[in-house]
Amino acid sequence: LGGAQGLGGSMHRSMAGRTVFAAVQRRGLAMAVPAGFRVSPAAGFLLSNNPSLSIEAISKSAHGHSPSGHQTIITKADVLAALGLAPAPAAPVKAAPAAAAPAPHVAPAVQAAAAPAAGGGGGIERRNLHHKTHRTFVDTPASQMRKIIAKRLMESKNGLPHAYMCIEVEMDALMATRKACNEAFGSKISVNDLVIKAVASTLKAVPEANAFWTEDAITFNSTIDVAFAAATPGGLITPVVRDANTKSLLEVSAAAKDMAGRARENKLMPEEFAGGCSSVSNLGMFDISQFVAVLNPPQSTIFAVGSTTAKAFPDGKGGVVAKHVMRMTLSHDARVIDDALAEKVCAAFRDRIETPALMFQ
Repeated sequence: LGGAQGLGGSMHRSMAGRTVFAAVQRRGLAMAVPAGFRVSPAAGFLLSNNPSLSIEAISKSAHGHSPSGHQTIITKADVLAALGLAPAPAAPVKAAPAAAAPAPHVAPAVQAAAAPAAGGGGGIERRNLHHKTHRTFVDTPASQMRKIIAKRLMESKNGLPHAYMCIEVEMDALMATRKACNEAFGSKISVNDLVIKAVASTLKAVPEANAFWTEDAITFNSTIDVAFAAATPGGLITPVVRDANTKSLLEVSAAAKDMAGRARENKLMPEEFAGGCSSVSNLGMFDISQFVAVLNPPQSTIFAVGSTTAKAFPDGKGGVVAKHVMRMTLSHDARVIDDALAEKVCAAFRDRIETPALMFQ
């Protein structure tokens, strides 16, 4: 750009009084700078990323002057004004009255680029001047639910010391139990229903894990309420199955289906997704083999359940046997549940998945 300025200045001095355009090479882009004008470095950067702008049109509204007073400088403010992203720079105050300056001419292409996007659900289109040429973004206003979810996620990740433990459990016995229950009761019990019941039974078997942290104490819950993640158009919500340890499997299944359906229709009452002792996040139906979930404060545990897949195991006779397995990752608040206690929780959960009869005791 410095070379471009020097070349433009020298041609101006040699051809004073004549309308001459000096072709300059800047950032590999040939630009025509009117004689008697210079381009500031910031303005040159913006022009290089917006080649559709007319430098001749911008020069007509430029008011800045070089220290010598012989050249008019095209500044960053002039370019932003041409893009419609800033008001036009004010003309310098003159001692004598002068006729009003003509309105800056903006090229039609610039006007189209600077205009707000039409449609798109009320989004606002804006030009990215910091990176690539003509890149645009669409801002979609966040719903109140999204704002609340974002706030709670930040509170969880920044305020809770997350720790993680992953196990692999065999699913053949649980799948057989599910099939037998559906045939016997004519119901549609899901794997998620059985996982909710297994988590409730786990917290009953390991009561030390049914607690949460406060500033002055570790508080133990008097009930076992298990929340589960349900997807809605506005984001994830966690309905709570109250007293899941005392409910039958059919009652757990009915409660979960009812609340999940009403959550998608935004018809849940606030008390139906508030509280809970622990949570289940199940992505197995989406063929996600393993993931890590974020704690839902003030809860101290969340069980992240992956998909069920077939895996080969030694049969003890020199051959292999296929078994169905599932991976579960336990996220836990390390202030309440240390690694030793987390291992007990994982072991109790594995026992109830691999031996389903234990969850009904």
